[in-house]
Amino acid sequence: MKILLVADVESSYIWNFFDSERFKDVELIISCGDLKSQYLSYLVTVINAPLFYVPGNHDQSYEKNPPEGCDSIDGKIVTYKGIKFLGLGGSMKYKDAAYQYTEKEMEKRIGKLKPKLILNRGIDIL
Repeated sequence: MKILLVADVESSYIWNFFDSERFKDVELIISCGDLKSQYLSYLVTVINAPLFYVPGNHDQSYEKNPPEGCDSIDGKIVTYKGIKFLGLGGSMKYKDAAYQYTEKEMEKRIGKLKPKLILNRGIDIL
């Protein structure tokens, strides 16, 4: 499966010079955070593939304006074409803001997922 992975920086190549031929084999898009919701909505539209995302530490705007046509997999296990994905967004806490976690908070998030991990017999991609 061909996966387009994006994070942190919006590609001007994709934004300004999109060539559908170069992305024709992409079956899935994954965003690992810190991209504008409009950019993710654009990608899912022009590439015509599902888009899974997790929020980054700069994605507070997702709460009011989530990316349209995209699926958040933050804190979830999702199976797509037989491959199991687990999404864990955010970053190490460095200030009081959304999607930032202390080690204890992240351990708690992972602990809540343990039953799902056992039930799914693990994951393929984190």
